[in-house]
Amino acid sequence: MSVSLIAIVGLCAALLLLMTANAVVGAVPRRRVEEFARLHSLRVTPGNGNQIIAYRATTRRWRAIGFAVGVLGSAVVTWSFFVDFQWALAGWFGGAAVAELRVAHLDRGPRASASLASRRAADYLPWAGRWAVPGTMAVCVLTAVVCVVRHRSNPDGNLRAMALCTVIGLALGAVALAAQRHVLRRPQPLAEPDRMAADDAIRSRSLHVLAAAGMVLVGSCIGAQLDAAGVLGRNHQTGIVGALLAIGFPIAGRILAYWPRPARETASPGSAAPEPA
Repeated sequence: MSVSLIAIVGLCAALLLLMTANAVVGAVPRRRVEEFARLHSLRVTPGNGNQIIAYRATTRRWRAIGFAVGVLGSAVVTWSFFVDFQWALAGWFGGAAVAELRVAHLDRGPRASASLASRRAADYLPWAGRWAVPGTMAVCVLTAVVCVVRHRSNPDGNLRAMALCTVIGLALGAVALAAQRHVLRRPQPLAEPDRMAADDAIRSRSLHVLAAAGMVLVGSCIGAQLDAAGVLGRNHQTGIVGALLAIGFPIAGRILAYWPRPARETASPGSAAPEPA
């Protein structure tokens, strides 16, 4: 390996780490807060401004870390200096999912109480968002069946690797669904109306991102299934299918993650009841 190539690789790695460090400790730009408020039709006030800033800081931090891990993980696993797009994207979405589970929510007041208004996924997610992960998991199972059926015509395929990809894909989908359920059922202590509106907007964004992340991560496993079974890369048509899978799922995930969905109206302060300690 030439000295110049080593220098270029080292510079790229240092730049990646510097960008990640800036995302971890840097200040949240004002436009990020305005973008979030516009996306959820939310009015930013002195009361909920810091709440939104803290949310945006957490998500930016973990997305950057996930992206860096994906890029570096690709280099370690493949021993290649070329960035694997799918690894980097999977790392970004994985970091985004972790971020949504680490977001700080409203603190309990002196007296434990919470809104009695019921929360449903339909209040936060469109139909496509609610079925994104279950639908992709169903496609994952169907792909496994197709790979097994076509194994006779593709004897070079590795069914064990394909089965492992299937298990990983279904596990990722199950984790995404469980995380969505956790976010949806997270208690909402009573607070000022503007802070409760921000909490609902954050909950909505979390569900969107988790649905998108789950869909993209399971989708990447579908591509790995086809590749392991020897279904892709055999001719021009299957190569096109592989490219569509590699590009289509991330694009759909990006659209779903930023789908404009106004947060539902919060319950009035009188709709409260003691919450079990």
